[in-house]
Amino acid sequence: MQHHSRFFYSITLSLLVSLNASADTLRIATDEWCPYDCIASQNNGKVGYLGDMLVEALKKHGHDVEFVEVSYSRGLTLVREGKLDATQACFREEAPDFIMPSNPQGISNSTFFSLKTNEWRYQGLESLKQAKMIGVIKGYDYVDPEVMGYINQNPNNVLAITGEKPLERLLEMLLAGRLTTIIEDKSVFEYKLQQMGKSEFVQISGNTPVVIDVYTGFSPANENSKIYAQILDEEIENMRKSGRLKEILSTYGMQDWKTNP
Repeated sequence: MQHHSRFFYSITLSLLVSLNASADTLRIATDEWCPYDCIASQNNGKVGYLGDMLVEALKKHGHDVEFVEVSYSRGLTLVREGKLDATQACFREEAPDFIMPSNPQGISNSTFFSLKTNEWRYQGLESLKQAKMIGVIKGYDYVDPEVMGYINQNPNNVLAITGEKPLERLLEMLLAGRLTTIIEDKSVFEYKLQQMGKSEFVQISGNTPVVIDVYTGFSPANENSKIYAQILDEEIENMRKSGRLKEILSTYGMQDWKTNP
């Protein structure tokens, strides 16, 4: 898996209150893609900044939130079927039928990381062919068409891993010298490096030109999804104005995607 100022429309609070779905508990698919979306048990209770914003926004309107740990692809299916109410760190391209807020909740860019001792740099297709081994997570969309086109050919120098804690395993392989480079969202990889105390050994070795918006995507099967998306939109803008958004993001070492794309 794997972003710009946006026109912001607001819906009046009184209208929202009258539309407000009766107090309920939303069940949210969650997967490990910290700092966007974090599994609390693996991150000292942190659910990620998207989860923090969602909980705070919906609580203000009388709704509770419960996180359900599932793989990202399974989460998409369950939300589409209405068995769960939303998923986080979702790209519009992956779920065009989902109900998204009007404004993105973040931006993502696929970045290449390698050891500081490695001379390899990402410079397009030829450089991918020249890398000894590229580490990716199976089934993830790294967004850039050239990169994805190469990965999807299943070349001998791409290692696509699955299973538990894939990013940690890839990072361990990189540190052991078994991988030339890993592709990952910049914020996600830098968060993991910091968490594992390995930032000093790794450098950015290039990034793709494609930047993509990240959303909390609500279920197309839930009639209240539009209301939830509007609440999230309005409350994030309120958080931005009050300084609360900056507070939430700073606990993850992040800055506002709107002012620091």
